[in-house]
Amino acid sequence: MGTEAVVWVVALAVAPAAVMTAYGLGSRGKRFYALAAASACLLAILAPAPLAFYFFAPRFRDFSAVLESSLAHPLGPLPFVLVPFAATLWVLTVLVTPAGRLDEASLARTAMVCLLTMGSFLTASPWLLVFFWALTVVMYVAGHGGPHFNGARRVAVVYMGLSTVLLAAGVVAAASGSGRSGQIEQIGVGLILAAALIRQGIFPFHAWIPEIFDRGRIGPASIFSAPQMGTYVALILVVPHCSPALLRAAAVLGLITALYAVFLALYQTDARRTCGYLFVSQSALVVAGLDLPSPEALVGALILWVSSGLALAGLSRCVLVLEARRGRLSLDRFHGGYERMPILAACFLILSLAIMGFPVTLGFVGEEMLVRGAVDSFPGLGLSVVAAGALTGLVVMRMYFSLFCGRRRTGARLRMLRTEGLGFSIAALLLLGFGMAPAKLVRLLDRAGAAVMQSREAVMPDMQKLE
Repeated sequence: MGTEAVVWVVALAVAPAAVMTAYGLGSRGKRFYALAAASACLLAILAPAPLAFYFFAPRFRDFSAVLESSLAHPLGPLPFVLVPFAATLWVLTVLVTPAGRLDEASLARTAMVCLLTMGSFLTASPWLLVFFWALTVVMYVAGHGGPHFNGARRVAVVYMGLSTVLLAAGVVAAASGSGRSGQIEQIGVGLILAAALIRQGIFPFHAWIPEIFDRGRIGPASIFSAPQMGTYVALILVVPHCSPALLRAAAVLGLITALYAVFLALYQTDARRTCGYLFVSQSALVVAGLDLPSPEALVGALILWVSSGLALAGLSRCVLVLEARRGRLSLDRFHGGYERMPILAACFLILSLAIMGFPVTLGFVGEEMLVRGAVDSFPGLGLSVVAAGALTGLVVMRMYFSLFCGRRRTGARLRMLRTEGLGFSIAALLLLGFGMAPAKLVRLLDRAGAAVMQSREAVMPDMQKLE
């Protein structure tokens, strides 16, 4: 890593570290301090990125190229998309989470999770990825203290503990077999893939994600699931080195999970569990796209990764905001409330449309490319992507009608806070803006996808020998 990249990474780490070490400010003071730090972190990320200043400051192009080359990431510009994505999730969390759900300890944990997520997106080292993976699991479990969350904590420890052990064992096996025994290396890659499938909730390891959304805290579950660290680990450590047969099996499992999870979401009566199954379905689509032998499907999956992560994080935060005012939300009746919180309802609708891949949203760009790539590779599986998108539309529109439509309420007028409106508006505008002008984002991710395909082609002769 070059000097420019080291300076940039240190600058990114300053803001989360400052929040974690700030004491004596009180919950309210630390919240404003965390918001300022999160905003500063996001600005520090976007300043050198070609995605932000390409149109406005041509002089930044050269510096961005120097920074990208000094970072020496195997997937080129991918960190310039994923790191702002992680910082945006942090900003959204601090802005919209109700004060009663975000105390000083929670603010420090969210900063730590952001730091770990950005760190993982900036590295391709297997050992560092194991380290970041394990620490994010620790942070999630630490957010579920007290007897009320014993069930969610137990589920997370079992599944995430197993995935961490498999990841560490896979990295050790892949490192010991590299250059000596191709079969041992492939066993290690298989173990890493299993760890990623568990973390992403791919069938048959899907049940734990809806469970932690239902019985745990929805805020930590959202910020733990939305960045999709398991997808990143699979993209770095599995996809370039895995045999075509194993990748094909993972793609089939992903598409099966996407359909199965969205079918289950259709029959849920609880808003939390519905969010959990939507997370499972969307992350499964991303995993399937990364494993398909199509450059177009790969780029579509990368776009869907960012789009679905941001949209689902916003959607789950909407549920959290409504729960703070109404209590536990059931989808078997109409709650009303659009006239009281029209901004929240409009943002919820935009986020829902992005998840289902509606035109003019970023989700449409990702799903369109994923569908075309899947149809070119496996026509039958391509139809399952279309079916999953259609069923997702039914699920999210059912949620919207239940949570915001119905007869007018005559009770207390519980309006949105300005920070909540700002946070949800930012998420909705990002999904609309990049959906209407996706060219620069697609170009960046297309370069990352090309690097993945090149690495696949480089190891293909060795894979054929093993088979």
